[in-house]
Amino acid sequence: MATQDSVQNSQRDSNRSGASLLGVMLAPMLAGFPMTLLAQSTSESANEQIIEEVIVTARRKDETLQEVPLSVNAVSAEKIADLNIRKLEDISSVVAGLSMQEDTIAPNASVRGVRFDTFASGNNPTVEFYMNDSPIVSLSAMQAMFDIGQIEVLRGPQGTLRGRASPSGAITLTTKRPDLQKMEGYIDLTATDIGGQNARFAVGSPLIDDVLAVRLAGFYEQNEGNRVESINSDEDPLYEGGGARISLRYAPNEKLEANLMYQRIKPRRRLFTQVESANRADPSQPAPAQGDFDAGDRKAVSDIATESRHDLRRLGFELGWEVGGLMLNYAGSSTDMMVNWKDADDSGDVFGPGSDPRLQDYGQVTDTETNGHSHEFRLSPSELINDKFSYVVGVLYQENESDTELMRPTPVFLPSFAGGGLATVVQTPVTSQGESTEQSVFANVTWMLNEKSELSGGLRYIDYQTENQVRVSGATISDTDEDWTETIYSLSYKHHYSDDLMAYATAGSSWRPGINVVGNFSRNKSARERQFESLDPETSDSIEFGAKSTLLDGRMQLNGALYYQTFDNYPYRAGGEGVYYVETDSSGTRSVKQHSFVAAVPVDVYGLEVETRYQVSSVWSVGALFSYAKGEIDGGTVPCNDYAPADGQPDSSGSAPTVAQIDAATGGQNVGACDVDYRSNYAPLWTTTLSSEYGFEVAGLNAYVRGLWTVYGSSKNDPTNAFDNVDSYNILNLYTGVRGSEGKWEAMLYAKNIADEEEVLSRGATPAGVGVQVLQPPSFTSASGETRSSTYREISVTPEREIGLNFRYNF
Repeated sequence: MATQDSVQNSQRDSNRSGASLLGVMLAPMLAGFPMTLLAQSTSESANEQIIEEVIVTARRKDETLQEVPLSVNAVSAEKIADLNIRKLEDISSVVAGLSMQEDTIAPNASVRGVRFDTFASGNNPTVEFYMNDSPIVSLSAMQAMFDIGQIEVLRGPQGTLRGRASPSGAITLTTKRPDLQKMEGYIDLTATDIGGQNARFAVGSPLIDDVLAVRLAGFYEQNEGNRVESINSDEDPLYEGGGARISLRYAPNEKLEANLMYQRIKPRRRLFTQVESANRADPSQPAPAQGDFDAGDRKAVSDIATESRHDLRRLGFELGWEVGGLMLNYAGSSTDMMVNWKDADDSGDVFGPGSDPRLQDYGQVTDTETNGHSHEFRLSPSELINDKFSYVVGVLYQENESDTELMRPTPVFLPSFAGGGLATVVQTPVTSQGESTEQSVFANVTWMLNEKSELSGGLRYIDYQTENQVRVSGATISDTDEDWTETIYSLSYKHHYSDDLMAYATAGSSWRPGINVVGNFSRNKSARERQFESLDPETSDSIEFGAKSTLLDGRMQLNGALYYQTFDNYPYRAGGEGVYYVETDSSGTRSVKQHSFVAAVPVDVYGLEVETRYQVSSVWSVGALFSYAKGEIDGGTVPCNDYAPADGQPDSSGSAPTVAQIDAATGGQNVGACDVDYRSNYAPLWTTTLSSEYGFEVAGLNAYVRGLWTVYGSSKNDPTNAFDNVDSYNILNLYTGVRGSEGKWEAMLYAKNIADEEEVLSRGATPAGVGVQVLQPPSFTSASGETRSSTYREISVTPEREIGLNFRYNF
C-alpha cells in the first residue's frame, strides 16, 4: 500500500504538471460545450468577436494599448472584481514578471530583473507608485484596494512625461470618478472558508447635473492574517482594517475639470513568524526543542506576535484646464502616515518556555510618522501643431519628511558560573529624522513623421536634496546632508507597417538618489561599514524593441518586447536577516549582530515579455502573458558572511560567527566583503499567467466559468543562502457564477489555489537567533556579546487554498 507521503508526493507532482493543470482549468469551461457550438462560433459576426480595446494613459493621454510604444499591462476594474482581488500585491498573479510583497512597514516590488527594497531605497523606488497621477509611497499604496477604476503596470524607465524618474517601471492606480449625470453605486460582499470577511461599497450622485458630483466609497475587512499560529501564545493571527474615500468632481464646461479626493485607511495586523525545524533543511542542526514542524504545519514558536497599527491619510487634487489652445494640468497630493509597530525579535523562542517574563515580551517597538506632498504642473497643446507636433513640458516639486523613534532591547545575562540568569534588559532609544526635496523640470516632444511613423524624445533635469540624522541614546552617530543634480533622457520611434502591425524601439536613462541605510547603531564603525551604508546615486541606461499586432480580423492581439538595461551603483541589499557584523555599544561592549547592509554594484538585465489575448467566440476568451527577466551583478563587492573560512566566498555554514572570528577574518573591519557575480533579484527568472472565461445561459441568467493559472519558474533566491532555493510551482484559481440579465447583481463562487499548492518561498540562511550580552568578572560592569541560536528557521509559504462566496449588487 502506498504511504501517505508517497501519495502526497504523487499529488504534488501531478499538480506541477502543466498539461494536467491546463486540463483542470479548461475542463469546466468546456463541460457541456457541444461541438456544434464550436462550429457555430465560426459563423458569428466579426463584430461580436472583436477584442474590446483597452484605453491607457501611459503617455499622459488616452490611447489604445496597441498604440503605445512601450510595454504596458492594464488591470481594469472589471478584472479586479472578476478575480476578487482585494489587495494590490495580488495583481502579480495577473501581471507576469511583477513581484510584490506586502509588509507591515516595508512593502517591496520588483520588475525586469531588479527589486525595489524599501529598506534599501526608502522613498526612491526602482518601481514608482502613483495614485491619481501623483506619487505615493509603497506603504500607503500596498494596502487594501477598493473602488479602483484601473491599474496600469508600465515597464521600463519612466520620467520624461510626468512624475518622478523610475528605472524599472511604474504602477499607476486610478480611483473611480463620480458620475456627473446619474446616481450609481454598489455593495460587494465576500466571505471565505478560512475566516475572512470583506465588505466594499460605493455610492455617487450628481449634486448639480453635469457640473458637480460626489462619490463615497469604503471597505471593511477582517481575516486571520497569515493563518500562522504560535504554540506559545493564546492569541490568534489577525488582520482588521477599514477605510473610506470621498471624491468630488467639478466640470462646469468642456474645458475645465477638477477632481478632489480624500481617503483614510486604518489597518491593524497581528502576525506570527512561521518557522520550521532547522534540521529539516540542514540535518547538521540539532533536533527541534519544542516539536518538529514543517511548512505544512503553519506554526510559530514565538511568545508574542508582531503587531502593527497604521493610520494612512491622503489628499489629492487634479485640475485640467484648456485655455488658448493649451492644456494645463495640475496633479498634487498630501500624505500623512503614522505607524506603530512591535516586532517579535525572538521568532525561534531562543529563551524557551517558562523563561523570565521580561523575555516573553521581547521585541523592538517602533513609532514612525511620515509626511509628504507633491505638486506637478504640465502644459501641452490641446491639438497637434500643424498636424505633426505635440509636446509636454512640466515641473515637479516633492517633499518628504520622516521621524522615527524606536526602543531597541538587549538582554543582559549573568555568566554561567553565577547561574546564567537574566540580569536586565537594556532599552536603547534610537531616533531617526530624514527630509528629502526634489525639484525637476521635464519636457517631451512628439513628431509625426508621416501617417505611419512617430518619433518622440524627452529630457528631465533633477535637483535632489536630502538630510538624515540618527541618534542613539541622545548621541549623534550619523548626520548627512547631500545635494545631487542629474539629467535623464528618453527616445522612442514607432512605425505602423499596417493597420494591424506596429513596431517600436525605445532608449532611455534613469537615476535614483544615493541612500543612507539605517539599522547599524554601532559607536565604532569601520571604513567598510560606512561603505556599505552610504551609497552614491544610481544611474541606468535601457534599450527596448517591441511589436504589437492585431490578428484574425480583430479577434486576437499579440504583443512582444525585448529589452536590455545596465545599472551603475545599484543598491543591492544583503538578503534574509542580513549579514553578521560586530557592533560596539555606548559602554564599549562588542557583540555580534545582524544587519542588512547594502552595496553599490553594477548590474546587467535582459529579458523578454509576450502577451496575447484571443476572443475565441462571443462568449469565450483566453489570454496569456509570459515574462522572462535575468538581472546579474557584474563583478560587484557586496557585504557577506565570509568568516569561516575567510576565503572571499560567502560561508555555507548556518552557524553565527563569534566576535573573534569576525575580527580575524576582516582585519578589524567588523563586516565581511565578497566579490561576486550573481543574480540581482530573488524573483523567478520567468513567470506565465494563463486566463480564460466562458459564458453561457442558465434559466434566463447569464452564467460563466473562468480560470487564472499562474506558473512560476524555479529560483535560487539569495545566492548566499544554501537553503532557500524555490522549485517551479503553479497556482490555479477557478471562478463560477451567475449575473442578473440586466447586470444588477452577481453571485460568484471561487477557489484560489484550488490544488492547495504548498511551496516554501523564503527560508532563513541560519536558525533564528538573538544577540545577547553576558556580564564579565571581576567587576561585572563590562559585558561580552554573543548570538544564541534556536532550533527553528524562519520561512514563508504560499497562501493556502481559499474558497469564497462573493455577492455584488449594483444600483
